[in-house]
Amino acid sequence: MSETLARASTILLFGRVVEDIQIGAARGASASAKRAARSTTLGHQGASHALADQVSADGSCLARIYAFSYEGAYYELARSPLFLVHGEGSPIGDPITVERIGAAATSRTFADDIRVWSYDKSDISLRLDAETGAFEQTLLEAEGADKSIRPRSRAGDES
Repeated sequence: MSETLARASTILLFGRVVEDIQIGAARGASASAKRAARSTTLGHQGASHALADQVSADGSCLARIYAFSYEGAYYELARSPLFLVHGEGSPIGDPITVERIGAAATSRTFADDIRVWSYDKSDISLRLDAETGAFEQTLLEAEGADKSIRPRSRAGDES
């Protein structure tokens, strides 16, 4: 593959498809069925449905992303969030090329099951950061709902 001007805005995502989470309408449903289901549940009138279109697109799924490359540099993520991707991704393959890893050189060796997805930096996506731990940490402490903070009023309260 030859170098092009468009490659300057390409982002490569390196990760693996998360198989126990399904998004959008049921897997295997046609894109038109997904869009129909989406339009009845969204209930908004705006003309742009960019994210909803990406979620309902054929092959949409979530992948745990471990690293990405952009503008010739390779970045490993400190935490591996989930990103909306499309399809199973491509194998990195052998030999490793600039088109596959987005960098001229790397000392990294990729695991055999790591896949790569290519997107333009202006494409719309979805990022989900998973936080695990006890409710005390992931909910109560994170939202400031410990004993020293007064609860906010609830819907319907007259306070």
